[in-house]
Amino acid sequence: MRHFTNVHDLGDLNAAVKEALEVKSNRFAYKHLGQNKTLMMIFFNSSLRTRLSTQKAAMNLGMNVIVLDVNQGAWKLETERGVVMDGDKPEHLLEAIPVMGCYCDVIGVRSFARFESKSDDYEEKILNQFIRYSGRPVFSMEAATRHPLQSFADLITIEEHKKTERPKVVLTWAPHPKALPQAVPNSFAEWINQTDYEFVITHPEGYELAPQFVGNAHVEYDQ
Repeated sequence: MRHFTNVHDLGDLNAAVKEALEVKSNRFAYKHLGQNKTLMMIFFNSSLRTRLSTQKAAMNLGMNVIVLDVNQGAWKLETERGVVMDGDKPEHLLEAIPVMGCYCDVIGVRSFARFESKSDDYEEKILNQFIRYSGRPVFSMEAATRHPLQSFADLITIEEHKKTERPKVVLTWAPHPKALPQAVPNSFAEWINQTDYEFVITHPEGYELAPQFVGNAHVEYDQ
């Protein structure tokens, strides 16, 4: 596995969960894996749980960690192609990415949806530019369409606490007065669809996820 942005990058999901549970039970037993390696965590958006848990995980694996907050303590980066660089962003992302890659062995990126264009958000332009130009393995710490780390943690939690071999899992939400990121429900649905759980999605009509994430889930509008 070179990059990790969705459930399909893991390969055998059951084996991945088993390995994760093994690491969790003896979290300092694998420090040799990260010895003399550096993780760079790049945040275009704020984070609390993902930031803390990912940094601690890297430390448990023996890695050095560099945290870069774009626009806070680092140059503001222009992310759009073909624009005139006459604003408050003195450096372009495409120039910065190869530099970042020189100082680390693996890169984690957090870049949310902008809610300006759904098609642009779903192209995952920022994340894909890191994959293309960094020369390093890249993983998503939440992007516009998915949050694979949280979904993996959710699946591990279900496996730890389930009372039956095939539990019923329900994903539900209510309307909100403003647009919200879809990454968490998208990703959760995509991951659960790779299991044999009984999976139900329920929400008011008009608040559907994209069909590629709904997959084989049973959709019920009567919450």
